[in-house]
Amino acid sequence: MKNARTHIATVVALGAALAMPLAFAQSAVSPEVREAQEAATEAAEAAQDAQQAAQQATDAQPESRQLGWNDVDADGNGTISQAESAALPALAAVFSEADADGDGELTPEEYRAHAAQAGGGEE
Repeated sequence: MKNARTHIATVVALGAALAMPLAFAQSAVSPEVREAQEAATEAAEAAQDAQQAAQQATDAQPESRQLGWNDVDADGNGTISQAESAALPALAAVFSEADADGDGELTPEEYRAHAAQAGGGEE
């Protein structure tokens, strides 16, 4: 029985000794593989940075389309209040002049009349 244990221990030790170089060889990363991994990581980081920069640039750009009456009329009641006119600084600056009846609400008719009087004629 003692011989069998020695024999088994010897076989296990020999197997471990033979398997170790194979295990180390498989876990070793060649310089080419390491460079490719680093390049892929850098490319992924650069792509992520570019995407974030594009998103920030999009967020920072002023709205290029012109706001319409419905865009400014936030509560949808058909008139623009003094507070709602703040969405368009140019309108807010002339709000009291354009509000002909002085009720604090600018109707489409009041706006058209003011624009025509000012020579703009645009809505």
